[in-house]
Amino acid sequence: MLHRLFALCAMLFALSACAGHWDEQAPHPRGASSGGVGQAPLPAAGDYRIAVNDKIKVTVVDEAELSGEISVDKAGVVTGPYVGQVQAAGLTLAQFEHAYATKLREGDILRSPQVTAQITNLRPIYVLGEVKRPGQYAFVNGMTVQKAVALAEGYTYLASENTVEITRGGTKVTVDLASDTKVMPGDELRVPSRLF
Repeated sequence: MLHRLFALCAMLFALSACAGHWDEQAPHPRGASSGGVGQAPLPAAGDYRIAVNDKIKVTVVDEAELSGEISVDKAGVVTGPYVGQVQAAGLTLAQFEHAYATKLREGDILRSPQVTAQITNLRPIYVLGEVKRPGQYAFVNGMTVQKAVALAEGYTYLASENTVEITRGGTKVTVDLASDTKVMPGDELRVPSRLF
């Protein structure tokens, strides 16, 4: 009983830690985009999904030799010390922490592991379309569309400054642009041309 209570507390602690990692909200879709793109909302920022080439810092409380920084390989898995391979790509940080802790328990390495994980290098973003310098840019935590456009040296003369197309996790939507429209790692932003 005590073992289950301790595990539950550890999971709640891990979830609360992850919840604060991405506290931004996803932009709301404006409506149907051109080109037959669906209206499904973008995945929320709090639902950040681990992807290939992400680096994850795994901390197992009071177990330095089980902790460290590991990379997600092309197959979407990480290989941790003593743990072996753990599926990571496509999981949220909370799901990954749970999977890693489960591997530690199932491998009889620890009875009640407390695992936390954080992304140490984030995928770049892409700013395309009607900006002065389209291209790939490093993601910075708390980035907004306006900041991303500033990295690309601002709008061109032909740019529509009211909307932006955002592709995230395979979902593409057109959103009304607000000053606080958030960007996530791996997002592709496309600034459309304005209609004359």
